[in-house]
Amino acid sequence: MKFIKKENIIEKVRIGIIGCGGISKCHIDGVKILFENGCKEIEVTALCDERKENAEEKKELILNFQKNEPVIFTNYEKVISKKICDGFVLCLPHFLHHTIGLELLKNNYHIMIEKPLALTLKSGEKLVKEARKRKLVLSVAENVRRYLGPRSIKWVIKNRKYIGDIRFVLVNLVMNSPFDYTKYALKWRGIKVLSGGGMIMDSGHHFADMLLYLFGEVDEVYCEIKKYDNRMIEGLPVLKKGKADVEDTWNAIIKFKNGVFVNWVYSRSAPGFNLNFGLYSGENGMIKDKGFVFHPFQNGGDIILNNGEIIESEEIEKEFLESLSEEEKENLFPYNCYDGFGLEWIDFVRSIKNGTKPEIDGEDGLKIMAFCESCYESSYIKKNVRYEEVYKGKIRNYQKEIDKFWNIK
Repeated sequence: MKFIKKENIIEKVRIGIIGCGGISKCHIDGVKILFENGCKEIEVTALCDERKENAEEKKELILNFQKNEPVIFTNYEKVISKKICDGFVLCLPHFLHHTIGLELLKNNYHIMIEKPLALTLKSGEKLVKEARKRKLVLSVAENVRRYLGPRSIKWVIKNRKYIGDIRFVLVNLVMNSPFDYTKYALKWRGIKVLSGGGMIMDSGHHFADMLLYLFGEVDEVYCEIKKYDNRMIEGLPVLKKGKADVEDTWNAIIKFKNGVFVNWVYSRSAPGFNLNFGLYSGENGMIKDKGFVFHPFQNGGDIILNNGEIIESEEIEKEFLESLSEEEKENLFPYNCYDGFGLEWIDFVRSIKNGTKPEIDGEDGLKIMAFCESCYESSYIKKNVRYEEVYKGKIRNYQKEIDKFWNIK
C-alpha cells in the first residue's frame, strides 16, 4: 500500500481502542513504556467496550501515564460519530474484525487490527481494498517479530550465519490442555465461523508471520487436522450454543521456495504427554527456541554448534545491537522500547503521521493468513496445496462455509 506523504505532519495522533478485554491490557502496557521513555506522539482519546467496567478498568491504567482522560463508550457507532480519534486499535473477537473494521475505514479512520486480519482471505481482501481506496493506514497488530529476540535471530540467520543456511525446522507443542469453554475469550475460539479456525489461525498467526519473516515465500503445504474435542459450548456470541468444531491437533509440512521445510506439530488433546520444542537446523548446528514455540524466539534462542559450543541468546542479542547504527536502532526500537506491543503502536502512529506503510500492513496480513489457510485447505482436500493458489483464492473450500455464514461475497 502506498501513501502520499503529508505536508503538515501531525504532532500527536489520537487513538481509540475498541475492545477492552485481556489483550488490550498488553497494548496499554506497551504504550505506557513509550510514554515513560519520552514519547509524545500518542494520545489515547477513547475506549469502547460493551461491558463498561472493562473500559473503566483500562481507563485507570491509562491515567497512570497519560494526563487527559479517554472518553468511554459502550457502542462503537457512537465513538465513530464523535470524531475524537484519528485511528483505532481493534482488540476484538475475530468475527468482528471485518465488520467493524470496514465500518471504520468507510468513515475514514486508520485502523490497526489484532491478528488475524479477518476470518477469511475474502473478508480480509475487503478491508485491504477499502483502505487502499481511501489511502488509509491498515495495520495488523503482529507483535512477536518486533522483540529483540526475533530481530536478533533474523540477523544471525541472514547476516552472521553461525550455523550456515537453515535446512529444516521442527516445532512441536503437544499437551493435554483442553480449552475452558466457560470463559468468554475461549468460547468463540471453539467455533469455526466465529474464529476463522483454531490455533493454526490464532497463536499460529505469530508462527506463520515469523517464518515468512525468516524464510520468505512459501511453496507448498501439506497438513492433516484432527478434532478430538467436540464438546457443546453454551453462551456463544451470535450462535448462542454450538459444538466445538475447530482443530485441536495437527501435523503440517511447509515447504519454502528457498528449500527450507518445516514440520509443525500441535495437540492439546494428548493425555499424559507434553512437548514444547522448536529446533532450527543448519549445516553447522542449530538454533533452539527458549520459549513458547508458537511465538518464535520471543524469549530468545540459543545456538548449538556441531563442535558442542553454545552461543547463548544474551550474547546473540548483544552482538546484534552492537551491529546496528544509531539510525537503525531508532528505526527498530524507537524510544528505546523493546516491547512488541509498544513497537506496533509507534509503527502505526508514525505511519498515520508520515503517510508511510506500516511494517505489517493489510496485504502482509493476507500473506500471513494464506499460510494458515493453506493448512486448512490442505486438510480439507486431503492433499498438498500450492500456497500461491490459496493466496489468490483459487482454493478456498474450507473458507466457503465461513464466507457463506457472514454473506461475504
